[in-house]
Amino acid sequence: MKLMGLSSAEVKAKIKQGKTNDYKAKDSNSIAKIITRNLFTIFNLVNLILAFLILSVGSYKNLLFIFIAIANTLIAIVNEIRAKKTIDKMRLLAEQRPTVIRDGKNLQIEPTEIVEGDLLVLSLGDQILVDSKIEEGIVEVNESFITGESDNIKKQLGDQLISGSFIVSGACKATVTSVGAENYISKLESSAHTIKTADSKLFTIMNNIVKYISFILIPIGALLLWSRFRVDGDAPEIAVTSTVAALINMIPEGLILLTSSVLALSTIRLSRKKVLVQDLYSIETLARVDCIALDKTGTITTGKMQVKEFVPAKGTSENTLKNTLMAILSHVPADNATSLALKEKLLKTAKYEAKDEIEEIIPFSSDRKYSGIRTKSATFLMGAPEFITKEKPDFPGHYRVLAVTKDKKLLGYVLLEDELRKDAKRIINYFYENDVDIKIISGDNQKTVEKIASLAGVRNLNGVDLSTLNSPIDYDELVRTYNIFTRVKPTQKKSLILALKKQGNTVAMTGDGVNDILAMKEADCSIAIGEGSDAARRSAKLVLLNNDFAAVPNIIDEGRQTINNLERSTALFLAKTVYASILAVLFVFLPLRYPFTPIEMTLLNFSCIGFPAFILALEKNTDRIKNRFAKNIMQYSVPIGLTVTICTLILSILAHVNNFSQSELITASVLVTFTIDLILIYWISKPLNPLRATLLLTIIGIIVATFLIPFIRNFFEFTFLTENGLIITISVAVFGLFIFAIIRRLMSHLSTKYFKAAHI
Repeated sequence: MKLMGLSSAEVKAKIKQGKTNDYKAKDSNSIAKIITRNLFTIFNLVNLILAFLILSVGSYKNLLFIFIAIANTLIAIVNEIRAKKTIDKMRLLAEQRPTVIRDGKNLQIEPTEIVEGDLLVLSLGDQILVDSKIEEGIVEVNESFITGESDNIKKQLGDQLISGSFIVSGACKATVTSVGAENYISKLESSAHTIKTADSKLFTIMNNIVKYISFILIPIGALLLWSRFRVDGDAPEIAVTSTVAALINMIPEGLILLTSSVLALSTIRLSRKKVLVQDLYSIETLARVDCIALDKTGTITTGKMQVKEFVPAKGTSENTLKNTLMAILSHVPADNATSLALKEKLLKTAKYEAKDEIEEIIPFSSDRKYSGIRTKSATFLMGAPEFITKEKPDFPGHYRVLAVTKDKKLLGYVLLEDELRKDAKRIINYFYENDVDIKIISGDNQKTVEKIASLAGVRNLNGVDLSTLNSPIDYDELVRTYNIFTRVKPTQKKSLILALKKQGNTVAMTGDGVNDILAMKEADCSIAIGEGSDAARRSAKLVLLNNDFAAVPNIIDEGRQTINNLERSTALFLAKTVYASILAVLFVFLPLRYPFTPIEMTLLNFSCIGFPAFILALEKNTDRIKNRFAKNIMQYSVPIGLTVTICTLILSILAHVNNFSQSELITASVLVTFTIDLILIYWISKPLNPLRATLLLTIIGIIVATFLIPFIRNFFEFTFLTENGLIITISVAVFGLFIFAIIRRLMSHLSTKYFKAAHI
């Protein structure tokens, strides 16, 4: 009996009752949460407290820092919302449109338009969007997200399909039993424990910086304020402003803004190349990739199969071979590239007449490597020769070979050809030039895969057929020995990825089918082809919407630009945090005037940190990531931070001995700090190019203009130094250059030793 599904009237009634799938799961990145996350931060709270202190002593011009903090917060919110909207639009393009039967007709609708009682049409590769009950057909599903086991589960008439699982074999029609918040997957996603933190070194480092600084900020601030009131001659205004200046310097608030902005802008740039970034930090991960596992079909090849030849076995006619294939294809539900190519060819030449009742349909499975039908009189199979016949075919290596059997007797072969991507050689060569090792993982025959890999320019064509290996398989030894793995089952793909990661590799995995999902979930970064299965797209961190694998080098370049530029910019922010934190602690115990006020620190933070960090963060920079992020930023920031600390202490002591006025102390301290900061900017900008040289000259111009233009000079409380003051300032600055050179060499030696041992 033909299943008719709901009528139009029944659908309308369900919609009125609110029994629709129009439900949004807990969104960890909603607009409200983006605003809340950026507004209610520990740094914003500290800034408000510091602003209140400044207001309490009436030093209004020193409030400039609070406007910078507000601007930082607004820019971060705007950039994140912009990136979120871009991602949401891209997801709509990648979204599966489920097929339902209504009034006896197949319709494609939006997932939110599904109503309770709808009749869904499901096939290989589909993700089950809503809880359903099978009305017709037999399927195998993967429920590993529930059970943790990768075994496929057979489902037939009357069995329940759980939302969130996906179909790995067969096809069926199923009635929707739950919608919206009542679905199993919706309840799971609403649980707090299902929200996963980003697996990102960058994310971890930034969070640790915030955590440690937040931990020490308040006690240091309280002690420093107490000590400033104890220093003879300090008026309340000076005590408060100097304390606020010290604490402002400790906060690297622009660093968080810069990180989120750079990642958001990278996401937007990649969207223009039709790349959907489902996880911002996957851009960073792909930049660090040193091993990529490629599924041959859809990556090195286009995935479009063409039937080249039918080769009947001895004693079998070509018509018998074709008719047997047509009989199998008429019953086995499959829409993969091989089946589609066969149907297109056979519809013109083959006929199928039902002569025997079908007792069982055997849908294609990546584990079995075959499909077929069982009648009362015989069993007919088509699939990989190694899995259904003892015969060993000998055909040219570039063909995909399909065997056809009747009761294990060979009826013949079908030769198919997969088209090599035009730009495959260029892409493969890019990986080798950028020190990315290539592993080919495929379910195809070894000869076929090796031939295609050779045509694409893959080196070291040492392959292994996993179907010939005895259990247990030593996957660690396999990945050390071979580069090409064939006749691989889904669970074996997963094991190969885990073995590669175990050896210390950062692994990317590409795929387009349900047989790739288990491995993609284990990879550090997963990339799905847009026209692949819905389940594969939903599992991937990056989706190539236009199916263009040539976009992967662009993604890697984008990630490298992000990491390289953030590395330099982070060094600027942390150098300030290093010296500000040490000085704040030291001045708790020293009976000396603190050499800065908030207004001068705002100037230094803008000209020597915020402005250059922003320019450098947007510069084109696709250099290979050779060292570790934490090690590099420490090698930059610690020498500069310690140098500024030493010079500031020396200058404060000399200023005290020589009776410098507060304005002279501030002016001398800003000039020395500026000189040392300029060394850092030059250091991280090498080699100079027109942009970087212009940046250095602009920064110098800002400081010079600040001193030369009277009303600006007065606003920042700068003064022209006396001859004695000028000599002391220049001497300390020059001494700082020598100190910097010594600390830099020492730090380079220690950091190499420490970070190598700590694996940071």
